[in-house]
Amino acid sequence: MYKEAIQDAISMHELPSKWSSDVLNEAKTVANKKKIARYRKDLRKLNFATIDGEDAKDFDDAVYCVKNSNSFTLYVAIADVSFYVTPGSKIDIEAKKRGTSIYFPETVIPMLPENLSNGICSLRPNEDRCSMICEMSIGLDGKRNKYKFYSGLINSKARLTYNQVEKHLNKSSSIKLAGVRDSIKHLKDLTNLRLKLRNQRKALEINPMETTLELSESKEVKNIVLKKSLFAHKLVEESMLLANESAAEFMQERLNLGVYRIHEDPDPSKLEALKKHFKITPKLVKKLSPLEVVNFCLDQANKKNDSTGQILILQSLARAEYSTNNLGHFGLQLTQYSHFTSPIRRYPDLLVHRLINSSLAQKNILTRQNELQDECENSSMLERRAEKASRQVEQVLICCYLCKKIGSTMDGVVTGVTDFGLFVNLEPYFISGLLHVTDLPDDRYYYLPDRNALKGKRRGGIYKLGQKIKVKIAAIFPLERKINLVISNGK
Repeated sequence: MYKEAIQDAISMHELPSKWSSDVLNEAKTVANKKKIARYRKDLRKLNFATIDGEDAKDFDDAVYCVKNSNSFTLYVAIADVSFYVTPGSKIDIEAKKRGTSIYFPETVIPMLPENLSNGICSLRPNEDRCSMICEMSIGLDGKRNKYKFYSGLINSKARLTYNQVEKHLNKSSSIKLAGVRDSIKHLKDLTNLRLKLRNQRKALEINPMETTLELSESKEVKNIVLKKSLFAHKLVEESMLLANESAAEFMQERLNLGVYRIHEDPDPSKLEALKKHFKITPKLVKKLSPLEVVNFCLDQANKKNDSTGQILILQSLARAEYSTNNLGHFGLQLTQYSHFTSPIRRYPDLLVHRLINSSLAQKNILTRQNELQDECENSSMLERRAEKASRQVEQVLICCYLCKKIGSTMDGVVTGVTDFGLFVNLEPYFISGLLHVTDLPDDRYYYLPDRNALKGKRRGGIYKLGQKIKVKIAAIFPLERKINLVISNGK
């Protein structure tokens, strides 16, 4: 079913998944480009390290941090994809068509050919690599003072995993190289300062439950594992946020043009649903801004372990998108933000690199704003396509896994109410099934849209959003990703 699930997603979403010989031949040629150039700063002596997941193959970013008496210097090195992939080239046209790498359990459809994505562009340890460098000076208060961008040549000293770094920080094991150890220590100090600032600006702390599907040798799900949030993740995330913010500021201040990652304020009508669910009084509502409403609800949901509330909060937020209009980022509470740190797997990051490079080389930017806005809208659409395809494959595999549990009873939470029934999240498996209205027992139920509920006509029983119920799996159709549920014991 694994291959069938992926092939079905490729077909349904029209995903480009094969490389033409022209693209592969061009990729072979450009991979042999000479790395050293007069304009490229030699940073090979610095103790850069990559920090990624265990199964990562393409290493977009490497970090190095130094702390002195009055500041930190943070170097974020990003794979210089723009050096190898030039505008209008065959690889570029194909990358634009793909927009992003698409991740499935244990496989990926990459945006770039493998000899670039996993090879010459990837910041592999102990190999010279062309990089775009964002070098930042950060005060001992954690605030970014200065930044500069330039082309560099690095040689990563270590390929670290999040778990390795976490164990090192917890002193249960140690990183071998002293220079890398020092850098991690300084990064830890800087990250703690940055997290305090993040808290002060009231950036949203949404931690949706993310899972990893562990597959057997025959590519069947053997386990569904909840991903742990580690301090090591924050270590990398805060470094990338600083580089992305610097890239946005660079474009805003020095160019008439930019590719921004924007996240607009929530739609007022969606905030109303939140206020009802969390029973925020009209008196309190008047005092709260949209940000304060969302943070209040997040706080309540976390205290009560209210998974439905967390889902509602996510649904109330606008979707982050790419745009040439710098509208800021509501979730991060930043006035400007971009995507600069993943050009191996995201096309907008490559566009940002090109804009910054044009400015550094004092070249005229030939792209017009309306053309770039079209690219942004296309990238946002392709990102949505990739997410849908990834989720589709995961759901098919989880459905296959649950086939052996047909007839079993399990805990569920109502996460959606419609006139035709209830969508119930099967809590241990991170997937929803449908409990059809005709399968609700002992009554005929009608839909109350203002209350997000179904109510029985004779007995007045209610099924509502957030309600915990015991359900039984009646039938599963894996490729359709459908799970039919009934109430356990008819109650």
